Amino acid sequence: MIFCTKKATLFFVLYAFVFFTKLHARELSSSSDLIKNIESIILKEKNTKKDTIALKKRLSYLKESSNKKSHILYDALLANGFSTFFDKTNKRSEYYFLKSIEEAKKHNDPALLIWTQLNYSQYLYYYCQIDKLIPIVLETMEESNKIDPLDMILPQETFKFFGWIMSTVEDDSAINFYKKSMQYLTKPSSESAGVLNAIGNCYLRNKDLSNAMRYLNESEAVALKIGDSIRYAKILGDKALIYEKKGNLKAASDLLKQDISYSKKFKIDRNEMYASILFAKILLKLKDTAQLEKILDRAGEIASSKSYYRSSLKEVIELKLIILNGKNSAKELILRRQLKLIEEYLLKTDGNTVLQRSYWLVQKKKHDDNTRKIQLQLEQEASMKKIYIIILLLTIVLSFTTYHSLNKRLISKKIKLENDKLFFEKMLKDANSNIDTYAEYLKNKNKKISILENELNELKNFSSENIQDENGKLQEILNSHLMTDENWGAFKRAFIKQHGDFYNTIIENFPELKESNLKIIMLQKLDFNNYEMSNLLGVTIDAIKKSKQRLKKKLGDKYDLLFEIIDNR
Repeated sequence: MIFCTKKATLFFVLYAFVFFTKLHARELSSSSDLIKNIESIILKEKNTKKDTIALKKRLSYLKESSNKKSHILYDALLANGFSTFFDKTNKRSEYYFLKSIEEAKKHNDPALLIWTQLNYSQYLYYYCQIDKLIPIVLETMEESNKIDPLDMILPQETFKFFGWIMSTVEDDSAINFYKKSMQYLTKPSSESAGVLNAIGNCYLRNKDLSNAMRYLNESEAVALKIGDSIRYAKILGDKALIYEKKGNLKAASDLLKQDISYSKKFKIDRNEMYASILFAKILLKLKDTAQLEKILDRAGEIASSKSYYRSSLKEVIELKLIILNGKNSAKELILRRQLKLIEEYLLKTDGNTVLQRSYWLVQKKKHDDNTRKIQLQLEQEASMKKIYIIILLLTIVLSFTTYHSLNKRLISKKIKLENDKLFFEKMLKDANSNIDTYAEYLKNKNKKISILENELNELKNFSSENIQDENGKLQEILNSHLMTDENWGAFKRAFIKQHGDFYNTIIENFPELKESNLKIIMLQKLDFNNYEMSNLLGVTIDAIKKSKQRLKKKLGDKYDLLFEIIDNR
């Protein structure tokens, strides 16, 4: 009996030891696999389609999870989804991007904070919001220095993006970031080919043509090995730049023809646009103007399709003006007016002015970092206070000089554009006042209708013939204030003029809507309540409510999307 008891005790101890060992191993495995799980979710949703309803359903498991990190991922990925849907900066995306960053800070998770800030930065970069982008990227770089890259989410993407930004503001640290990214891209892939391509472009910008060609050749070898025709097309265009700088315009021209051909074949509009503009510049140097107009028209067509292509549209217009050279004054005048409007827009977004300001900001950040390091060193040596003051003053003077030199180059351009800006704002104000005036006019009509209805109700209590005649006249006046087909047509034209993007989005995404539905939706957009709508359209409040209910039933799941678009102001 004692022997059996000892045996049972030994078995229980061994079982408990094995059980807790497995449990501990599972916890360690879960901890080490967490970042990989997050990365797999992010990569899975990288090329999401323009369907936010399907996206919400697909990501619902993250929202319903008890894990706070899952909620942060949900917000960040939903922000990406709205960005894809609207294909421009929008308040929905901004809300969810900033919410994900704020929650990551509250959760005190450095890896998630770096990724959420990076995710937002990529959105700002894609839509050319350089002024807003640079401070966030500098902060993210600072955060990334505090953790081991192996603890980051997608470190290869992080360092590659840092390289992009530093390359955009022409900072020499770009190459180091790209090479750091390559450390985490161990296998040949489209990503590694892209990074090698980017390193080659950095050397090209620094006029190191030998290293530029070396890295472009390496990128080309990877692209051909994995069958990435899109990357191969881009490399051809970049090689053309090298041949152009070497003076071999014929070779550059041949490469660009191949680049444009590949871009058309695989429908890479952005690359086709860039290659076409470069090709046009080379043809001008070769004095081959036969194809120029057709090439620039195609490049201009692509550049006009997106607001964030306007810097390229500016190049197209400038090239067209060079070709015209005073031959067609009417056409030239139209082009110059377009150019002024674009320059005004670029002054605030992705133009040279913003890039130069951003460059100054990066340099200032470097000076600030250097100043802090110097200050820490000199605080330990009280005897070197004089040196600290001199260095600090020099740093301030250098920062001021850098800023002053950049502003000096821009001052003439700013003066030139200021008058055009005032003129454009006046035109914009006049255009915007139309629908606002119309809305106010309709609100006043509602007040008049209410007064007339009250008077009619009072007259119904009397039966004399004169009173009934007066009743009939008031009824006619009341009917004249209701929304007629003619009034509706005028209102609709004014509405589309100011809210064209909204109207086109509704028509594109909800083709099943009838004109009666559009009346309700457009008045809802202008903040008319049910009572005001009923007065204006000459129906009861219940009729308005039932109309909305039928609309909800007709649209089903798309009903929520409709009101997301209405609320996106």
